[in-house]
Amino acid sequence: MRDLYLVDGYNVIFWVPDVFGRDDLESSRKKLIDLLQDYGAHNNIEMIVVFDGMGTSTKVKKEVLSDSFAIVFTPSRMTADSYIEKESYIRRNEYRSIYVVTSDGPEQRQVLGNGSYRVAVDDLMWSLKHDKKDQHTFIKKNNQTNRRSEIGHSLPPSVQEKLDKLRGKK
Repeated sequence: MRDLYLVDGYNVIFWVPDVFGRDDLESSRKKLIDLLQDYGAHNNIEMIVVFDGMGTSTKVKKEVLSDSFAIVFTPSRMTADSYIEKESYIRRNEYRSIYVVTSDGPEQRQVLGNGSYRVAVDDLMWSLKHDKKDQHTFIKKNNQTNRRSEIGHSLPPSVQEKLDKLRGKK
């Protein structure tokens, strides 16, 4: 059984303006989604990112990107907060733990009553940053022991010179 993260997307974007620009919300949403997909995949976490609805839609728009990642746009008269509160209550028995990512005080108190855990946006950003560092360390360590074998390094110098002439290097 794995954990579920319910993320209030715009709350994260607007809480960290130095990471997510406010001028282009589409780019900010994409950047947040990319970061969360990466983090969720490396930590075996199911993620649902919820954005407040826009326009006149009367239905929830859910885009499933994988079996462990979904994006939700709420209907025009429903906030992301209310969708997250409802989902955290409905799904409380399906997961080991449910974490709600928001820095909205009233929403944090509501989901605590549902048995979910709250994660402040700053804590999520810290986790994302350290997960990236761990990935880079892992890759660097494994690339040292698993170096690429390039054919050019094993060619005799006379052949290398001829190839360089053909490429116009000499």
